[in-house]
Formats: sequence, structure tokens, C-alpha cells
Amino acid sequence: MKNLWFFEYFLLTCVDYLNLFLRNVCKIVVFSENTRYNSIMKAKIDTHTHTIASGHFTTDTATDLARAAKTAGLSVLAITDHSPSVPSSAKESYFRNLKYCEKTRFGVRILYGTEADVLDTEGTLGLRSDILEEMDIVIVSQHPPCFAPRSAKENTAALVAAVRTGKIDIVGHPDDEKYPLFAEELVRACADANTMIELNNASLTPGGYRGNAKERDAELLALCEKHKVVVAMGSDSHGAAHVGNFTYAEALIRECAFPENLLVNANEALFFSILKSHRKP
Repeated sequence: MKNLWFFEYFLLTCVDYLNLFLRNVCKIVVFSENTRYNSIMKAKIDTHTHTIASGHFTTDTATDLARAAKTAGLSVLAITDHSPSVPSSAKESYFRNLKYCEKTRFGVRILYGTEADVLDTEGTLGLRSDILEEMDIVIVSQHPPCFAPRSAKENTAALVAAVRTGKIDIVGHPDDEKYPLFAEELVRACADANTMIELNNASLTPGGYRGNAKERDAELLALCEKHKVVVAMGSDSHGAAHVGNFTYAEALIRECAFPENLLVNANEALFFSILKSHRKP
């Protein structure tokens, strides 16, 4: 069964990156959409990106992503490579050494973190606790190779348990239709822990492999407004091509009339205050 989930994940990832490749052919259009978005909303932070260290068919480095962030007009870029629990991702030694990397590149502040997989319903994460504590930012997510989709009760329990560790800054793409969940229970846990919910632009991109993410995301936005939970738009760019691209996330924000005071991407003070709340003095 584990091998079956890995094979499915591999196929879905290939489909996703085929979509990314096809969109790269139209990168001038994508860039113009980025510019339009940033000029309207003044988004300055991308909270979710991946380099070659994630092993997902990109050869782009942190330097490439930083350069793209500068071009997109960002002031803060979070590099959040997959934890070692994901097949083909970097080893623990990579994450242990991130603290020695340049904190500013091309005038962009760089945060070095991880998208850590939750491994079980007890909230165990795919990277050691002592290393997680050194990360500038931690996203928790669910991916089939590490946590096969289960019942809504189990999927929710896993994320809630991870959030309650106090180490999680953002719950990543909780909109995957393969993972049914009790949305309000998750949002309540995030409210209690001062954890952000992600609105993932890649999930909302037409042809994405997470299915009908828009309906779940709209529900989550309504619940975040109700419980005053901050939302972080993440490009989930694997490589430099889509850094700072929030086209579809921004469209849903507008469609749902989500309040900007609960949106972190243009508010550095709010963003860094949340990160600080999850770290030792």
C-alpha cells in the first residue's frame, strides 16, 4: 500500500510539474499578473517556496529564488524545502546548516525553514525537534508518501496535534480533496496556537493535482474570518518561475471579500510577530 501511494504521488507530481512547465512558456503573462497583484495589494512576502533541495524536478537554487523574489518586488522570501521524510528531499544535515546561509540576497530578506510533513495522528513531524527549533519558519503539511489520506477525523487529528506542539507557523495547503477534514476544528486549533492558515496559489491553479481546492479554501477563509485567524498566501513555487505569484489566491481573497487585516503578505510586522511567538526568546 505504501508503494502504491508513492507511485500515485509520483504521477501526481509529474502532472503538476507538466502544468508548471506549460505555464513557463507563458512566463511573460505570469509576470504581468504578478505585477498587477503586487501593485494592488502590495504583497511583499512569499511564505512557501522550494529549491533544488526539495528534489521536485527543479534545479533552481536559493540564489535563483532570491533573484526572482527581487524581480517580483518582494521584501521577504521564505524558502521552505520538504523535510527529509519526503522521498528525494534533502537530508537533516542540509537543514542543520541553513542557519549559516546569507540572510539577505539581492536586497531580499531570506527566511530558511521547512515544509515538514506530519507523520501520524499524534502530530509527529518529519524533522527532528531540535532542528525545527532552528528554522526561521515551519509549515506543516500532509503528503501521501508520509501520511496516506485517511478519514476526516484522523486527517484533522494529525494537523491539530502538530499545531498544538507550538512549533508550527503555517498549516500548508489544507485544501487537498484527498484529505477530508473538519475545517472548523483545525481553524479553532490555529486560533488557539496563533498559527496561520495557508491559501496556496498552486492548489488553486487550474489543472492542479489537489482537486477542487477552491471550495475548501472558501470555507477556510470564512472560518478564518470568524475566528480571527491570519491567512498567508503562499506561491508553493518549486523553483524560481512562480515566486511571488498569488494570482489565483488573490482572486479568491477578493471573491470572498476576505479582510486585509487578516492577510499577512503585505504586513511584515504581523508576520514576524507570529513567527516570534513560536520561538524561544
